[in-house]
Amino acid sequence: MNYSTQAYNLYNLMNEKNILVAFTGHFNHSMASALLKLSRSKIDNSGAELGVNKKIYTILVESIENVSKHSSPETKKTSMLLLTKSDSHYKIITANPILNSKISELTKKLELISNLELADLKKLYREQLLSERTDENSAGLGMIDIAIKSDNKIKYDFKSLTPSSSLYIFQAEINITN
Repeated sequence: MNYSTQAYNLYNLMNEKNILVAFTGHFNHSMASALLKLSRSKIDNSGAELGVNKKIYTILVESIENVSKHSSPETKKTSMLLLTKSDSHYKIITANPILNSKISELTKKLELISNLELADLKKLYREQLLSERTDENSAGLGMIDIAIKSDNKIKYDFKSLTPSSSLYIFQAEINITN
């Protein structure tokens, strides 16, 4: 397949899936700032209510921080960010390489968060804020905040990249109506 065909297919896919922002690369501070600025512009122009705009932006910030926190520089692979819009919700999807040795601990945190109801998430968030956190007892304030603000269950998966690393895929959905 030649490059023009690939570009054409990607263009059609992005329009079909209503992808507002798509990025692959390394997330450094300047890139994160540029992505957030672009995303804010796309969100503002998408017609979302003000409260929904704020939720999306906050979740984008936390999602980008999540990528930075859980990316493994040892893998030399790039990360990804997608912001999409459907008739009923926005989706923020991130993907980044992670060492397989980190998956078990991260999965425990993600399972805890994804199995809690909103009231329990808020309680856990308060407890984490008030406690002295270490890597061992931290449930991930950013991920808890995403789960609370999105009003939907977070989704995640791990796909093998190499014998020692995997792709950590994280998704949050935000309902269009506030």
